[in-house]
Amino acid sequence: MLRKPRSRDGRLADTLLGFGARFSLFLFITLAVAMLVVGRLEPRFLEDSRAVLADLAAPFLDLVNRPVEAMDKVMTWGENLVFVYRENDRLRKENARLRSWQVAAETLAVENQQLRALLGLKDIKATPVTAARVIGQSGGRFFQSVLINAGRRDGVAKGNTVADRNGVVGRVITVGRHSARVLLLNDLNSRIPVKILPAGVNAILAGDNRPHPVITFLPEGVTLNAGDWVVTTGHGGTFPPDMAVGRVLAGDGRTPYRVRLVADFDRLDFVRILAYEQPAEDQGGAP
Repeated sequence: MLRKPRSRDGRLADTLLGFGARFSLFLFITLAVAMLVVGRLEPRFLEDSRAVLADLAAPFLDLVNRPVEAMDKVMTWGENLVFVYRENDRLRKENARLRSWQVAAETLAVENQQLRALLGLKDIKATPVTAARVIGQSGGRFFQSVLINAGRRDGVAKGNTVADRNGVVGRVITVGRHSARVLLLNDLNSRIPVKILPAGVNAILAGDNRPHPVITFLPEGVTLNAGDWVVTTGHGGTFPPDMAVGRVLAGDGRTPYRVRLVADFDRLDFVRILAYEQPAEDQGGAP
């Protein structure tokens, strides 16, 4: 079978296809060589490129970062300013409270001096013996006393006055080497001479085993007011004069007046023991 002769156009197409194939081969070889060269030079090239880019970007980044740093400083300064303002406000309020307390303390001190001068109260002339802790309490229908952990070795003696931070608690009735028993003011056997202020009348405070002892031997016709102070007189030499005992409770006129003691018998913990010796010119009996 005879092959049909090709036309001119067909031969031209074959020539172009052959040239294209050779060109494509050359191009791929060139790209492969280029990629091989670039692959071997890439670390150095990339490192140099990064350095150049960093140098170019550094001024710009520095310029952009300055406002950020300035804003951060402004925010920090603002936070510190708010803290200082709040702290100053707190200190101002605390200072105002302290100043009010100081004024109140000074006022109370002046009032105390004025009252003592008005009522003729004197400083307590008693010798501190020791401080002791309440280690036992006997409270019942027939006996009101406490046991303290101080005795003869501490200088405690029978008849010593016992007081807490508020006023008179009672007196020492028995003494051991390391302990002593204190008869409380509300005990049935307790009788102490007292003075009621501001009336200035003398009476006897008698315990009856109830929380509030009664005022007995009050002069006839004397009327007391709720809140009147009751203090020791010093008569008999048992208690120093002018020690706080309590305040008169409101009465109805048909029953004896009672006294709310200033000593906190429900929370007796630490007490102080005082020794008192009546001056010679004050020797005498109870009112």
